[in-house]
Amino acid sequence: MASETVEQRIERACKDHEIPGLIMVAGDSSGQPIYKKAFGNRSLKDGKPDPMPLDAVMWLASCTKLVTTVAVLQCVDKGLLSLDDDITTVLPELKDVQVLTGFEKGEKGEDKPVLKENTKTITLRNMITHTSGLSYDIFSKYNSIFNDKRSKKGTAAKRQTDPVLMRFRATQGITPAIFITAPLPDALTFPLLFQPGESWDYSVGIDWAGWAVERVSKLSLEEYFQKNIWGPLGVSSMTFFPKKHPEILKKVVDMSIREGGVTMFANPKDPNGKVVYSEDPLWNIDMSACSGGAGLYGAPIDYFKLLQSLLVNDEKLLKKSSVDKMFEPQLNEAGINGLKEKLAYPDVNIQMSNHPMGTETNFGLGSGLLMEDLPGRWKEGTLFWSGYPNLHWYIDRKSGIASIMGSQTHGPGDPKFVEFSRLWSEEIFRKAGKGKL
Repeated sequence: MASETVEQRIERACKDHEIPGLIMVAGDSSGQPIYKKAFGNRSLKDGKPDPMPLDAVMWLASCTKLVTTVAVLQCVDKGLLSLDDDITTVLPELKDVQVLTGFEKGEKGEDKPVLKENTKTITLRNMITHTSGLSYDIFSKYNSIFNDKRSKKGTAAKRQTDPVLMRFRATQGITPAIFITAPLPDALTFPLLFQPGESWDYSVGIDWAGWAVERVSKLSLEEYFQKNIWGPLGVSSMTFFPKKHPEILKKVVDMSIREGGVTMFANPKDPNGKVVYSEDPLWNIDMSACSGGAGLYGAPIDYFKLLQSLLVNDEKLLKKSSVDKMFEPQLNEAGINGLKEKLAYPDVNIQMSNHPMGTETNFGLGSGLLMEDLPGRWKEGTLFWSGYPNLHWYIDRKSGIASIMGSQTHGPGDPKFVEFSRLWSEEIFRKAGKGKL
């Protein structure tokens, strides 16, 4: 009996509710599609068959960051912004932001944040490479600056279980959540965790960069994207506000979750549990402002048009030299060490990189950057990132392949999706005639 093909394996996984559904799209630098197909269900609600359409719309989450980065670089190309100037001239809210150095105990034993002055310039380059000192309050890992480096026991465990900005938010009486209800940008205003340029931490920096685009362009990101990115690419499925576009809203994929729920940092408690319908949409679909870091909804098959445009470097969106810069490593030694520290933990690595532990990684402008070949999959220099509900995208210029795999499942880095992402990326290389690297 012949072994299962990758497609058959994925179809079986959808049928058995290992995963709810997937959309997979890939193409090459000639502009030709290699592969596009939808699997499984758009929704598992009520247990009724609801086949996934190829043009289904998903919450793209952090896949939004690439789009905002393109908008930022367009503004740089036009002379409206600079990557290395003081960004607080455009975003004065960050002018007096302080650095959180730790906590001390108050008279009643309560946490009191210890803050010090930020003495370094915050630049747009810092923001789009996650070296600004900003972080995420919802899942910021315990930063090494708060650890007693002399301690030989318990340090690694402490780093994984004590999210420092959650602790800071508690002193404000705020419980961080993905589902944002407070006004933007107020909801994403909190101290730095380190002086700009002195480490790396995944952050809301690209949200702030998006607001810089809004201020210099005099357009909302919704308007700016439509005029300068989606319009030139012939895309009509993308929006920050699906409820304002009934034709988009009706195509939105429902969220799923693995039985047993997820842990604090979104790892499934039972990796082999079945996926079921979730009423939790994760993101607030009624947001009143644009989140350039996580707020976009759209069809993965249309998002692929952005990936392929950057792969081909067709100048529909950016100067060729600006696209080239996106693929150049941006981190200094401190940034590389900060990134390595985060990716040294399996739960963080699987969420952020979806690559084998220890893979050499840097950061380009706005996205992760592979610094070594992954045999049978991607080559050194590949730009990549992901979105919270298990979306993964890659642009491999050396092999001439771009791709996206999209789903809507809580939480990120789900082991089943990581498995299928690996199998599918290997299959794409075979279909493209690339063979083993």
